[in-house]
Amino acid sequence: MEKPPSPRHKAVILQLFLLLFLIVLPSTSQALIDKPDPHVNWHISAERGTHDYEKGLYIADGDVIIKGGTTRLEADHVEFNRLTNDARARGHVLLISGEDTVTCEALDINLATEIGTIYDGTIFIQENNFYIRGEKIEKTGRDKFLAEQASLTSCDTDRPDWQITARNVRVTVGGYGVAKHATLYAGKIPTLYTPIMGFPAKTKRQTGLLLPEYSLSDRKGLELNLPLFLAINRASDATIYADYMEKRGVKLGVEYRYILDNKSRGTVLFDYLDDQKIDDGTSATEDFSYTATPQRSNTDRYWFRLKHNQALATGWQAKLDLDIVSDADYLHEFKDGYTGFTGSHEAFIKNFGRGLDDFDDTTRANRLNLNRTWDAYSLNMNVDWYDNVIARRLNQDDTTLQTLPSFTFTTVRQQINESNIYYDLEAGYNNFFRKDTTDSLVNGQKSEIYPAIYYPMRAGKFLDIEPSIGLRQTAWYSDEYTLNQATNEGFSHRELVKLNLDVSTRFSRVFTPPPGNRFCEKIKHDLIPALEYSYIPDVNQDDLPFFNNQDRIARQNQVTWSVTNRFTSKKIKPAPTESPPGAAKIDAPPEKNTVQTTSSDYVYHEFARVKLFQTYYLDDLTLYEDEVRKDFNESFSDISLEGEFSPFTWLSLEMDADWSPRDNQFMQYNTGFTLKGSKKNSLQLMHRYKRERFEPVKQDPSETIYARLSATITPRLNAFLIHENDLFNRDKIETATGVEYHKQCWSLVLAYRDKPDDRSIGFIINLYGIGEFGEK
Repeated sequence: MEKPPSPRHKAVILQLFLLLFLIVLPSTSQALIDKPDPHVNWHISAERGTHDYEKGLYIADGDVIIKGGTTRLEADHVEFNRLTNDARARGHVLLISGEDTVTCEALDINLATEIGTIYDGTIFIQENNFYIRGEKIEKTGRDKFLAEQASLTSCDTDRPDWQITARNVRVTVGGYGVAKHATLYAGKIPTLYTPIMGFPAKTKRQTGLLLPEYSLSDRKGLELNLPLFLAINRASDATIYADYMEKRGVKLGVEYRYILDNKSRGTVLFDYLDDQKIDDGTSATEDFSYTATPQRSNTDRYWFRLKHNQALATGWQAKLDLDIVSDADYLHEFKDGYTGFTGSHEAFIKNFGRGLDDFDDTTRANRLNLNRTWDAYSLNMNVDWYDNVIARRLNQDDTTLQTLPSFTFTTVRQQINESNIYYDLEAGYNNFFRKDTTDSLVNGQKSEIYPAIYYPMRAGKFLDIEPSIGLRQTAWYSDEYTLNQATNEGFSHRELVKLNLDVSTRFSRVFTPPPGNRFCEKIKHDLIPALEYSYIPDVNQDDLPFFNNQDRIARQNQVTWSVTNRFTSKKIKPAPTESPPGAAKIDAPPEKNTVQTTSSDYVYHEFARVKLFQTYYLDDLTLYEDEVRKDFNESFSDISLEGEFSPFTWLSLEMDADWSPRDNQFMQYNTGFTLKGSKKNSLQLMHRYKRERFEPVKQDPSETIYARLSATITPRLNAFLIHENDLFNRDKIETATGVEYHKQCWSLVLAYRDKPDDRSIGFIINLYGIGEFGEK
């Protein structure tokens, strides 16, 4: 057996990581010196000077300025050869090209090739606000510098809060800089030495090491993750991750990103870990599992995920989503970090508009979608595979329903010729497959078509009426199955009619707030009462196949009332431009009937919406086949409320609730608000409550509260507190607290997180211009 690393060896590994912590993510910065045109015309001005026409030599003194293209050279004394473009500058030298500068006491340089020597000077890279100082700096190319006895910092003061001193520094603008025998100083105190380090001076992507991640937790111990970025070509790149965990081993990962054209792109990620810990149910391993999942005996752990968009011919598009994980614990374990669930989910949402299933979902969706959209029609074709992680890992029978393939065709509501009649259509086909079947869970096919017509009309001036009728026709073909003690197979069908009648009206009133208010000019209140009647006849469906919930449609004979309130503000648009300070202003009375405001002169904002609704069941409820409603011996449903309120940018409230007249209590509600103040002051509070009334799902209520507070303590110090608690069980879900301290050239974030299954402490130190390291 291979001998495990000794504590001394681990310390050496840690030091190697620390030596590399300043090699950071590629950043964007302008080139220090734009490439000059060798044939550019140079313009010289000075207080006094001489000119040797034969040698082409200019000698100038006193506020000398040489300008050409985007380059500007200033000094007390300059000798410039217009034939060779060589310049020798002395005293208060300033060289500007683009947005970046070189300042020094003396400079010998060729303004065409930009090769020369800088004495006792400073290079300033503006994009990164980054300074490189040296006793002697050789400019070996247009974008290359070699500095001796140099220092690096992004602090603007002569006494920087941090700086890195080095024996010599080699910099390639548009690439990386390398410092040899470098020491990091906090103020005047040396804190870290490394024989070699890198830093960014980049204008484009380049291969190199990215920021490492650091953390310390109960489950993983010390964790160090060092990524390597690979710039493959202009259309693709990759990142390789080596994630060392003291208690778990080394997790290796790769992320590959590519762009094929404007509408075709993809991202692929894969992680693998040979875990040193398992969960076999003993007390020695139980800390390395999660109570919501079965015992984990595997050490081979992995996660593969992919998103791809592909443009096809004639307007077709394809989308591919893959999500395959080794075990049900994996996404619990690795939620954070570069390759964690949260980062992957957010990146997929940002780049593709679709994310991943929840981290605790043990059935992961994989899908291939082909779609085409026309002006009034759309067609979708899907191949869906749902990976049951527990069944696969434990080698159990897998009766998960797969859809291989499915087709859906829909139309938008559209008018029939010149009549006042409208129609729409939904049609679909599904081929259902299960890897393992039972007497009642079998394979089969389903097709459905659902056309509907609508006849909107108006009664008088205020009443809107819209009757509609739809016919849903469904056909199945299935293997032999047993349902309700009856055996069936082959072809079966069902026809259902749905009748609907919508009646609504609208009352509107415009209010004028008191003069001088800053909220708005006018407020419009819309009150919309409505009634909706729905009818679906009772059809015996006992002998029909059951693949999913859409295969059973309950009888409906009900009326739903609703009252919706909408509040919309109207405010004059702010002036697009303002007079600069000190500009003269002319006040003149407006001429009558010469200025007219239009709707484009105002900003409209619906700042509040409240909807209250309830359903009344006209039938004897024992007719319903839905088991949830069989024993509910009341004709009225819960009263539901939906509300949104956002009158100002600093305030937003949301609420939805269901209140039971029968039980005289709330069955569920979600309430929350967010307050945003100046700077980083904010408060967010969310309260969620839910209880079940019906058997067999009746259980204890769930009630949680989530709060996040961010506060500015001093101009440089911010603090945050996050707390989520299970109020019913009186258990803590998560608590996190931390502080952020920032100055002109650096910042520090220190955070502590406490969960029932793990505690961790992390930090992020950001040296502006160099980058940040750590993990929060």
